[in-house]
This record gives sequence, structure tokens and C-alpha cells, in this order.
Amino acid sequence: MAEVKQRGQGGPREIVTSTLARMILSGEIAPGERLPTEDALRQKMDVSRTALRESVRMLAGKGLIESRPRIGTVVLPATRWNHLDGDILAWRETLPPDLVFIRSLTEARQVIEPAAAEMAAQRADGSDLGRMQEAYQRMSAARDDDIDAIVAADEAFHFAILLASKNEIFANFGTVIGAALRMSFRMTTQASENFADSLHTHGDVLEAIRMRESETARRLMAGLIGVAARDLGRAASQRGQDTAGAL
Repeated sequence: MAEVKQRGQGGPREIVTSTLARMILSGEIAPGERLPTEDALRQKMDVSRTALRESVRMLAGKGLIESRPRIGTVVLPATRWNHLDGDILAWRETLPPDLVFIRSLTEARQVIEPAAAEMAAQRADGSDLGRMQEAYQRMSAARDDDIDAIVAADEAFHFAILLASKNEIFANFGTVIGAALRMSFRMTTQASENFADSLHTHGDVLEAIRMRESETARRLMAGLIGVAARDLGRAASQRGQDTAGAL
């Protein structure tokens, strides 16, 4: 177990929370297993009882753990986790790529984003089109080797389309888009190549939305996400891993 000695990355509660969360998400403490006792955690992490208890409450609220009488605090099955919680997504990004989880994110994108693009073609206003255009220009200007700039611009483009759908649920999916892009790019290690290949299609999506061609926008967006899914499958095969399992 990693000791919590570092400071400057948030207060004691934040540090303890992120440390415990990563241990759970990485499988170091597997579902069904108990967390170490409170006294053991306090000694190992050098934190107060208050900070530790606040961290446990926070993780319980995210569905990762549950306190059970006479048993202790137990890690819950992954089916109980709040996978789309912003903190959980951020913690996952600091861990080695989880192929099954990235596959699940990509599958969610395959369902939601084509529909969002179709709705955007029907509902986008001038401000929406301006956001898409600005993001696309940033994508076009990004250097091939500047992965951070590529991901930021790509994320902004897709998020602008979600907003333009005028569907509040789709708009809340924006956090997932960024996490999916970053994790997928880390997984495939071909971000710049894939980005260059798909840049033209991003422009076609923008034009279809601008011209109110809803079916074309849906088809083109489905193709974009399909490329990401194929890249992920290829990367998984190269690593000898299988993404067919379920959460």
C-alpha cells in the first residue's frame, strides 16, 4: 500500500481519498475485500481519524465501498460503482489503462454521439456553430506531436456538439467524452496518426450540422467513433488482452 506522505496535492482528506480510490480501481483491494482497519490506515497514511472517516464517506457516496456491521468496510462490486463520476474518471486516468472500461466508454459514445450530432443538425444555433468552428480550427492548428492540444481541441469539438443537441442529459456526458479520448489515446499510442486521419471527417461533421443534414451528421459521427473502437480493439489484440468482458 502506498504511504500518504506527500503534501501540496490537496488537503489530507483529498490525498487519502484519491489514494484509497486508486487502490480500489486498480484492483489492489478487490471487490469483496475489506479495507484495512481504521487504525492501520491512520498509521500507514499518517492522517487524522477525521480525514480518514471523511474519505471513507466520500468513497461510499461514489459506490466504491460500504460499511457493514461486524464486518468492516468492504469494496463493492464494480457494478455498484458510479463510473461516470468526475472524480472516479480522473482517478482512472492516473492508472494503467483499463481496457474493459475504455471499451465501455467507447460503446457509450457510439450510442450517444451520433444521436447528438443528428439533433445538433436540427437544433444548433449560431453560438453552437461558433463553438464547433473554433474547436475545429484549434484541431487543425494543433501540431501532430502535441497530444495535449489534440485531445483538448477534440474534446471541445465533441462537447460543442453535445451542447448543440439541446439535450441536457447529453450535455452532462461531456466529462465522459474527455476521459474517453484521453484514455483511448493513451491506450492506442497512435493519437497523432489517428487524429490526422480523422480531421477531415470532423470537418465534414461540422459542415453537415451547419447545413442541417441530420442523417449525414449521424452517419459521419458514427464513423468517427467506429474508428476509435477499431483502434482500441487493435491495441488490445497487440497486447494480447480481451475487451469483451463486462463491467
